[in-house]
Amino acid sequence: MRAELLYKIADIINSNSTKYRAVIPRVRRQYMTQQGDKLVKSTCLVLNIMVTNRPKNHINRSIWNIYENDIDRIIKKIARRDMDFAQRIDKCEPTLFDIEVIVRRASFQALKLKLVKTAYDIYLENG
Repeated sequence: MRAELLYKIADIINSNSTKYRAVIPRVRRQYMTQQGDKLVKSTCLVLNIMVTNRPKNHINRSIWNIYENDIDRIIKKIARRDMDFAQRIDKCEPTLFDIEVIVRRASFQALKLKLVKTAYDIYLENG
């Protein structure tokens, strides 16, 4: 998975959601994967999605870590069935619905974003 696609996903979440904020830390997260009967150290980027405007964030669960490898696995599964989706991902132009599906499936149905296309219009008064 390209890092620019992950940054694009975070930008779309931030611009189209008032409830959630997406952040991608600069450092890669280390974790262990199983290959055969061995554990191998691996690193990847992480998409952190957090709830905004919620009191007592430190008490309730309000941050989800979605690993780049999980997102990549979901993208491969969806791209096998939907060629239009695969083309949008290759061009790095996912839609709001694509991002909702990717995040929902990568978070194991725990996080449903419900993104809404918002347009920021600047109104100037004549006077």
